[in-house]
Amino acid sequence: MTSELLKLRTVRTWWIAGAGMAGVALLMALWNSWQANTFLRPFDEYLAGAIRRPREDLSTEQVEAMRTVWETHSDPSRIATSLYTSGQPLGLLLACLLAVLLVTNEYQYRTLTATFLATPRRARVVVAKLVAVVITSAGLWLASTLAAMGVGVAFLSSQGTGLQLGSVDVPRAILLNLAAYAIWGLFGFGLGVLVRSQVAAMVAATALYFLTSVVVAFGFQAIHDLVIEEAWVLQAQVLVPGVASQIMTTPGELFAGAPPQWSGAAVLLGYGLLAAVLGTMLLRRRDVL
Repeated sequence: MTSELLKLRTVRTWWIAGAGMAGVALLMALWNSWQANTFLRPFDEYLAGAIRRPREDLSTEQVEAMRTVWETHSDPSRIATSLYTSGQPLGLLLACLLAVLLVTNEYQYRTLTATFLATPRRARVVVAKLVAVVITSAGLWLASTLAAMGVGVAFLSSQGTGLQLGSVDVPRAILLNLAAYAIWGLFGFGLGVLVRSQVAAMVAATALYFLTSVVVAFGFQAIHDLVIEEAWVLQAQVLVPGVASQIMTTPGELFAGAPPQWSGAAVLLGYGLLAAVLGTMLLRRRDVL
């Protein structure tokens, strides 16, 4: 375990990733603050800024739909959660990619054989790598959270809404965000073992992340609107890892009829454990020469 942690401290990739993560989280928190500012206005001001035609031209149903959106997104605890977890969209992918690098670097530079010769008990090596993955993911989460909270605290204080840290939803979302980072790291570990090529593994991880969070979610919506107009079709999106990450860290409903937070956490945990177990079994038995 000591050697794996030494790699984290001495290789510049991890420090650059942490600094980059903090910068991205800072920018995303500033963007989320700008968006939150529109929802913290009175409804009439929000409506005037959100539409390009006179209110009189809107039907009662349209106005009520806009009011529902405003009421949902103007909740201070929801805004605080969005701000404090601002780095998540990129952070989860980065945690996955760094875990891929941790494994595939060994294949690329042919150091895994020497590692196993020095430590014949492969299980110890695998456990050490898993611990390193979790620590790396937690470090990214910490860099992201500190940067995002700096912006969030300043913005919420200026708005007089309070920091919302006393609300159960906000600290829970922050901790669930930590769990999401760790689970995506474990997923990257498993992917790195399955796909030995570093480039192929990183491309696969990126494609899986964005496709499962955007394209597949769009597909579920299309099926619901055009084929099966049942609530369970939209709820089934929780089976997609990218969507599950968002559901587990969003207080209330991510979308109309979305399943509860615990379901997203359970699905993502299942993927993480499956990847970690499969990767461990392969790494213990596979010939690395």
